[in-house]
Amino acid sequence: MLDTAHRYFLEVFRTGSIKDAAANLHVVSSAVSRQITKLEEETGTALFERRPNGMAATRAGNLLFDYVQRAAMDAQRARHELRSLRGGESSTIRIGVNETVGRNVLACILGAYRAAHPEVVFRLKAASSAGVTQALMDGSVDIGLAFHIKSSTPPASNVEVRHEVDSPLSAIMAPDHPLAGRARIALDDLKPYPIALTDSGATVRLLFDACAGAGDVSPFDIAFASNSSSIIYAIVKGGHAITLGGEIILRGELGRRELVSVPLAEPQFAGRTLRIQTAAKRPLPEAAETFVQALIEAM
Repeated sequence: MLDTAHRYFLEVFRTGSIKDAAANLHVVSSAVSRQITKLEEETGTALFERRPNGMAATRAGNLLFDYVQRAAMDAQRARHELRSLRGGESSTIRIGVNETVGRNVLACILGAYRAAHPEVVFRLKAASSAGVTQALMDGSVDIGLAFHIKSSTPPASNVEVRHEVDSPLSAIMAPDHPLAGRARIALDDLKPYPIALTDSGATVRLLFDACAGAGDVSPFDIAFASNSSSIIYAIVKGGHAITLGGEIILRGELGRRELVSVPLAEPQFAGRTLRIQTAAKRPLPEAAETFVQALIEAM
């Protein structure tokens, strides 16, 4: 359990206000202020800048937040583990996952696993690949499934890659699209057609932008952009655009011939993987570790 000073610190950090933190904690503002002052005296440094519009964490405050938040998450996990030892208690597994991976890969795995392990409760957080990794690092999830570009920087030292599978990008389109009958296409072949892409930051968009900007090329017609892959694929299924995607997350649609996948000629598009990640320096609860092994086998 966190002591009073650290609990109050977390609430001030989250709200940016002593008054709001006090209201959430059901204490008077002076009590919160005293605890923050106590922490600053103990650490010998200012944790917040006092501003007219609230409290802004200093560099030291941000550093302390990382440690205290992880401690709070560890304490919560410990309580769950201790309760599970009594028998008959649920075991919670927290997973961060890309939206399309969650819908098209993870959902069926979770269903089958839950049928065999009814005591398990899954808590799922949908996020971008970068968001999944960040959630692992700050302790808000136990397991992360995220795409990774092979040519990018290696994983952070506090993230462990437990397993990865290749997930190359192909051109994805409706079965009646003019390019659907090709054995392979180059990126330039997409120029005459409307394109639908996820917003910047997603691995699909990062690879597209890198390849499209590699030479002196005329603009592509990116007619649709969204932070929702569901919207993108609905547009593509309707025959309104072409997109890029991995077959690993579109097996159902491809098998039912709702969509068609055509390989891309550029080698960069083969340089993407789907990773199972955990925090390197934080042991998993027993239930989560067991599920990781099952997930590796399923993938």
